[in-house]
Amino acid sequence: MPVIAVVPDLYFATRIAATAKAAGVALELVPPQRAVARLAPADVSLVLLELGSRDALGLIAELKHAQPAIPIVDFGAHVEAALLRDARTAGADAVLPRSQFVGKLPGLLANGLASLAPSNHEDLRL
Repeated sequence: MPVIAVVPDLYFATRIAATAKAAGVALELVPPQRAVARLAPADVSLVLLELGSRDALGLIAELKHAQPAIPIVDFGAHVEAALLRDARTAGADAVLPRSQFVGKLPGLLANGLASLAPSNHEDLRL
């Protein structure tokens, strides 16, 4: 099953795609406005969502409503601590500052949420 990435930053999306290709993981880059529709078949193993603005919080809720069982990993700038905390409240299964996300991306692609230690997604402290 593919991993879906909703990443408006095209440079960073390219980095994620290269990491997925190196890991042999199918990755689909999906624009935010098509993300909910893309989950309809429920053939997705994981959603990676960049928190570029507060609009992403509504998208998290929509994605969770559409397919509650599909894990969502959000990431964003560490200086946006309130946005990162709000993403968890909105329904994200894991929320990481971008620097941690980059380091954990290969494991996330290969093993999903199982690759994260509980302290990294159960009790994010920013």
